[in-house]
This record gives sequence, C-alpha cells and structure tokens, in this order.
Amino acid sequence: MSFIAIDTNIFLHLFNPAENTDAHIDKLLGALITSHYQLLVDSTRKIGNEYQQKIVPIIRNQDETKLQLPLLRFWMNPDIRHEVELDGTDALMVKIKSVMHEPDEHADRAFVYVACKEGAVLVSNDFSHIRDRRDEILKKTKKERGIGTDIQSSREAAVMFGKVESQRD
Repeated sequence: MSFIAIDTNIFLHLFNPAENTDAHIDKLLGALITSHYQLLVDSTRKIGNEYQQKIVPIIRNQDETKLQLPLLRFWMNPDIRHEVELDGTDALMVKIKSVMHEPDEHADRAFVYVACKEGAVLVSNDFSHIRDRRDEILKKTKKERGIGTDIQSSREAAVMFGKVESQRD
C-alpha cells in the first residue's frame, strides 16, 4: 500500500485556475487514485478536522458540473485514509516544532508529521509555513523520519508521478 499526505491547500487550489495551471492538480490526484494511494491523516484529527472545515463545504456548495468535484469527493472519503498515531511530545514532533514554531499551525505540523512518520511525500503549496522550510525540516528530522519522506509542491508532485511536464513553480 502506498501513502501520501496532501495539504488542504492542494484541494482548495483544485478549483483555482491560477493555482491549478494546466490542470496539473487534477492530473496528480487522478494519478494517485489510479496508483491506489491512501491519504495519510493523524490520530488527533487535526488533518481530518481541517478537511471537514474547509473542503466539505466546497463539496456541498460546488456546482455539480465541475469536473473536479468527483476527485474531491474521492479524496474526502474516510475509507481511503490511513491514520497515523501522532505523539505531540516525541522526538519527531519536537524537531518539527523547532522549525514550525507558530502556535496556530497544528494541522501543518500534523501534515509534516504523518509524512515523516510514514516515509511519504507531503504535497503542499503552503510556501510560508512548509515549502520554504523544506530543507530545514528534512535536515532536522533526518534521524526520526522514514527514508522516502519528501515535501513537494503540487507541480513537483505532478511531475514526479509522471502526469505533467516539468515547469518552474
């Protein structure tokens, strides 16, 4: 089974043509479905609660003719989620908090934590809290995280999973 962590902003950007250039997010999410990826969430429900607050209302209020709606519905299905036990005091979280120290960024830290714990890719377009800190996060968590851990933008992930040509972020 393959796992991936997907930041809420990726789902939000799905409906924004300025962020979803060339429909690369549609292609990425579709490729992950085809490859049978499961969505990583945390046991403390920080990720699930953020999805519930920000994504579920979009599903309820979106025009049914939008082609992205089935993708969003698929990824919000609890049956394709893999829950990771989150320990807010373990060495991994201490390292993450040393880089991501903002008090209100609980969900962002949870996204990084589950990706690190499972050695998975975190797809995030949050440049201020996550992407711009990628190197520091990966450096500080090296001893506590899985080997395959990475943090990528939606464009980088779309290229990695083979559905979009490389372009500069």
